[in-house]
Amino acid sequence: MAIDFTLLLTELAREFDQQAGADARNSFLQKVGHRIACRVTLPPCETLLNLELEMNVQLATLGWGQTHLSLEETQARLRLTHNGLPSLGSIGTPSGSWLTACLAGLYEQWLMDQPNAAQGCRITWDAQTPASSIGSLLFEYGQ
Repeated sequence: MAIDFTLLLTELAREFDQQAGADARNSFLQKVGHRIACRVTLPPCETLLNLELEMNVQLATLGWGQTHLSLEETQARLRLTHNGLPSLGSIGTPSGSWLTACLAGLYEQWLMDQPNAAQGCRITWDAQTPASSIGSLLFEYGQ
């Protein structure tokens, strides 16, 4: 028998936001993303293409969409464009983006765990800045 936790998670998210607020939610979910990355690990990747391919294999396993990686050489930052993150209805700002911080934590940990990862780098995102299309999320990784 399959159990669907959608209603439970949606109401849990709604209540969490109401009691804790967006900043606490994002901090909490980013830590959850770090923990998920420690359970769903990536092999060491020598190239950006291999890293993208390995990330997409694990994202597909989780049912969390896919990503495209590109290097912003002028800013020495890695750009991650993500599509297909599941939503919990309209919860989050903007609507449907409640799990964004969890995904950010997942990416951050995966990148920190790669060989020769630069120290002090973090993932950032602006929830109000859409990527190239509706439903896309844009993250940057660097100092």
